[in-house]
Amino acid sequence: MSRHHRSRRRPTARLAAWAVSIACCPECQVTPGTPCHDDGTARTTVHPRRIQEAQVTHP
Repeated sequence: MSRHHRSRRRPTARLAAWAVSIACCPECQVTPGTPCHDDGTARTTVHPRRIQEAQVTHP
C-alpha cells in the first residue's frame, strides 16, 4: 500500500465518531449522538450497520 493511499483512509475511531455524530443506528435504534449499545450495555465500538447508514445518508 502506498503512503498516498494510506493517508486517504479514515482511522477507525474517527470513522466511528463520524457515524455516531450523524447517523441513527439500525441495529440498536439509537439517535445521532447516542453511542451504540447491546441490550442496554454500552459498546466500545459502533455497529457496522451504523457506519453503512452514515455512508449512505451522508456520502
